[in-house]
Amino acid sequence: MENYQPAKRIREIMRRKNMTQEQLSTLLGISQPAVSLYLQGRMPPADVLYQIAQLDNTTVEWLLTGQEKDKPVVREKSAPYGEQHPLLKMWDRLPPSIQKDLLNLIRHLLELE
Repeated sequence: MENYQPAKRIREIMRRKNMTQEQLSTLLGISQPAVSLYLQGRMPPADVLYQIAQLDNTTVEWLLTGQEKDKPVVREKSAPYGEQHPLLKMWDRLPPSIQKDLLNLIRHLLELE
């Protein structure tokens, strides 16, 4: 398959979103070395491909082949981040290391419940 270059399209999404490997790894809940491997050509698991497609409102098919049929995009019925929008904007301004620490803290707090 000539167009089989998911790494190229993942890089394209990262460029469009102005996102580093560390930021992408934090959003996906995976390690930065895993993202690096995907960018070198290793195939991400299906759930990671799906999450990446959601980031750019595209399809897993496009990530895998570069083609989309009728563009059945990954969409939510409504944006779940309406009230959280200010928080998400602030989150984006935090350095990746602080984002990672905060995610770890939240995970820890949820485990205490």
